[in-house]
Amino acid sequence: MLLISASALAQAATGRVEPDPKEFMDRFWASTTMRGESLFFVQREEGRPPTATLLFPPERILSVRSATREVAYEEGRDYLVDRASGVMSLPPGSRIPFKTMAEMYPPADSKLPKMAHLRGDPKTCLIFSEGSFFHRLQVEVSYDHAGGLWRGPVPAFAGQTLPRTIEKLKKGQGITLAISGDSISAGANASRSTGVAPFMPPYPALVARGLEQVYGGRVDLKNFAVGGWTTDRGAKDAGRVADARPDLLIIAYGLNDCGGVPVQRFVSNLQAIMATVRQQSPEAEFILISTMLGNEEWHLLNLDRLRAYREAMKELTVGEGVVLADITGMWEEMLRRKSFHDLTGNGVNHPNDFGHRVYAATILAHMVEPQGGE
Repeated sequence: MLLISASALAQAATGRVEPDPKEFMDRFWASTTMRGESLFFVQREEGRPPTATLLFPPERILSVRSATREVAYEEGRDYLVDRASGVMSLPPGSRIPFKTMAEMYPPADSKLPKMAHLRGDPKTCLIFSEGSFFHRLQVEVSYDHAGGLWRGPVPAFAGQTLPRTIEKLKKGQGITLAISGDSISAGANASRSTGVAPFMPPYPALVARGLEQVYGGRVDLKNFAVGGWTTDRGAKDAGRVADARPDLLIIAYGLNDCGGVPVQRFVSNLQAIMATVRQQSPEAEFILISTMLGNEEWHLLNLDRLRAYREAMKELTVGEGVVLADITGMWEEMLRRKSFHDLTGNGVNHPNDFGHRVYAATILAHMVEPQGGE
């Protein structure tokens, strides 16, 4: 008799397959294998093939498939790859979708999904959509590469900085993990949130799952993140977060703040959230997230302020109990080679599935000791 677990039956009924932990726990910055890197193809010149660029020049392509994982693409038929540069291109007749430059910057009267307006040109919009619009246009590429090319942040195990949380985890004890943040932390544009395959959970759930996978104890996830919130709202809501009595609180704001919240107020709000939680849970520990970078062509985005937030947060990590997860730096390094649209779920300020996995991998690297040669 074939026995099937309840979770397996549920997955079969919904089509939701739980992600392989390697997808969101591998330290891709230190590995020679990249799993599921996302690409968005754009035809930048009329008459030229659409292109997109991998983070590392590939030595061997393992798979190329739609971001929904419903279509497997074939080299030669659907894509070509320059292994020296990492540039992938689409030959005539390719099944991989792409956009033209005109579609990337539609005029205000266009029927394309869009958001006003392009920085410096209010009559031109940016292609924008919530839901699964970008997800259905992107592909995932897995490949082997030579390694040693990452020049961005290298997240380090923070066992000495988060001693109480790590000790509980190592003993197999359960912990309460809470999240205070904006729409990214609420799950925006993760495919599970938008209801499309492969139903990848957003990064908070991936972090909780990764910790349970490694340490065995239960991680009770309490997600208080709300779309559109700034640190002002987060500070006012801190009492509700404190009532959850978290062992570890992830605080993740920035993209909504950067349009109008000065650096000092941003920092003061973070300090207020931590102080409120410590009143009820004096041994609580914290991971501060410096946010992903948004689309630099969006007129409401202040990238300089986002980077200033990151530098100011570093000052809050002096001593025990507070770690900075430098997602800003991860995005800066990826954008040295990749386009913003490779990484976005909405075209402006949300990550796609791959972006959520980058968040999770970075956070988990601070909480899980590397194994072997990692």
